[in-house]
Amino acid sequence: MPTEEMFAGGKAIAGIAINKDEVLSQYKLGNRLNVYTTMSGRKSYNFLPESSLKPTFLIVEKYRLSSFLGQYGAGRTVKTFSLLPGEKTTISISSYKKSESTSTSSSSILDSYTEDKADEFESSIAAEQSSKENQSKNFEYHAEAEAEASWGWGKAKVSGGVSGGSTSSREEFAKNTSAATEKHTSSASAQRDIEVNTSFEVKEEKGREKSVTREIQNINVGRTLNFTFRQMNQKFITLLHLVDVRVAFFNGYAESKDEVALSGIDSLMGKYVVPDQRDFVKETILNQVRNVRDYLDNSHEVIEEIEFSDNSDSNYWRFNKGEVSTYVDSSTGETIKVPGYILSANSNVMRTEGVIVEALLGQAEALDEYSRGLQNEKVRLQKLENNQKTLEYKKEMLRQKIVQEKDKEAAEIFQMLYPVEVEGEEE
Repeated sequence: MPTEEMFAGGKAIAGIAINKDEVLSQYKLGNRLNVYTTMSGRKSYNFLPESSLKPTFLIVEKYRLSSFLGQYGAGRTVKTFSLLPGEKTTISISSYKKSESTSTSSSSILDSYTEDKADEFESSIAAEQSSKENQSKNFEYHAEAEAEASWGWGKAKVSGGVSGGSTSSREEFAKNTSAATEKHTSSASAQRDIEVNTSFEVKEEKGREKSVTREIQNINVGRTLNFTFRQMNQKFITLLHLVDVRVAFFNGYAESKDEVALSGIDSLMGKYVVPDQRDFVKETILNQVRNVRDYLDNSHEVIEEIEFSDNSDSNYWRFNKGEVSTYVDSSTGETIKVPGYILSANSNVMRTEGVIVEALLGQAEALDEYSRGLQNEKVRLQKLENNQKTLEYKKEMLRQKIVQEKDKEAAEIFQMLYPVEVEGEEE
């Protein structure tokens, strides 16, 4: 039962402020205080119903959620506008990061990790789990964990050492994680709006990131110039893969947790199981983790027994060391390798703050015959001037060559062709 001393001097418990009256009222309702660490490393708390002692052996499977960049390309059209011949205007491009609040709501664990979004994602996975009883056990078992994500709590009834009883729990966990990831990325992507404003006067907004302001002009005198702004999309490939298997004893209270690597299963049996049942319980546990089905529904034997030829009693079990799984992106053929065994693979497309601009010249010409003739003559005059400059350049290059080679005969010819006039000299 919580005591007054726990809250003496208004001190926080485990570094977080907890209301005394809330704790006492929850205790009267049969709930107790539980302090735990979130995925981001923050301390938090909740209230769990009092558990009845129920000694249980648990299979603790360690997973990783890995994200990789896939293809990228132009997405939705953000803005279109046209400039008439010779027209000039100013544009400003504002990303969703210019506002601190918008930047926070649009962040994602895939490409812009924040503590708030990490905790939100963890809550999303918990919400996908339908069993409230399992959620309570999950919080209790992972209490005070050091920034370790605890995303699921499966339950598999077995009898007589039936193999594969936990397969359905793995499939449900993979499904819940995939659903939470899709909802998380969709929510973040929806907040990633890009604004393109066209005006002759643009006021700059203060924020985390300033708007980009540019002046553009249509230098064509006879055709309209059309602009299309499109927001860039990025594809993320998210893989959930099993990387380790451990075994634990747990009776419903956090202080009872005794977790060991698979190689320590014999010592765990020796502590909590009567001698004549140890082999049976051990074999039942091993049968639950021996085979795992991946995202392609292929079966894999994920544990191996390490044998010592000199002493068979020293043999031990372990998760397959150095196992690597390969994922092939069906759209590009690109391969991704991750440690362990892939249980689910998903592709999510998110909007980015990048913008691609395409310019399209109008096909209709806004010039009459007279105006078109003036343009043609102006072009012809420019060509003549360019030709004249080209000749002057060649003349200078020839003069320098004659000087370098000290060719007197060529110099005389050059002087005849291009006589040099001397000021003050009379003929």
